[in-house]
Amino acid sequence: QAAARQYRDVLGQYASGVTVITTIQGGRPVGMTCQSFTSVSLDPPLVAFLPQKTSRAFTAIRQTRRFCVNILAADQADLSNSFASRAEDKFEGIDWKPTSSGLPLLDGIVGWVDCTVQDVHEAGDHYLVIGKVEELGQGDEDKPLLFHQGRYRTTE
Repeated sequence: QAAARQYRDVLGQYASGVTVITTIQGGRPVGMTCQSFTSVSLDPPLVAFLPQKTSRAFTAIRQTRRFCVNILAADQADLSNSFASRAEDKFEGIDWKPTSSGLPLLDGIVGWVDCTVQDVHEAGDHYLVIGKVEELGQGDEDKPLLFHQGRYRTTE
């Protein structure tokens, strides 16, 4: 327990962006909050994220082989919390539109990346998911939501 607490305390010093990873399964939108997202390669364009092995949303992503990374804006902490919950329908009351491939693109974000799953690797109690970037774009907002020392932060 003490080692796990120290691990969280030390790695909590690293500020990360906050994303919601989405897909469509059986005609229904599915999504989850994810802080462990990063760019991997420019040529070819690749990104990665690390969902917990117990993630229901990742089970859908693994089956559909497609996902969209929605990079949250500074005023979207409530949205992050909604998608981090265990709620059955995390999209209830959420405004979104489909990407050209049909994946959920949330309103009010700073950017998005539409991907196909290239590789999945086991990594402890998580998976390391490598995605091939198919399409991407900037959102309407320019200030990202950050997570640092166990709290949401902004750039101001």
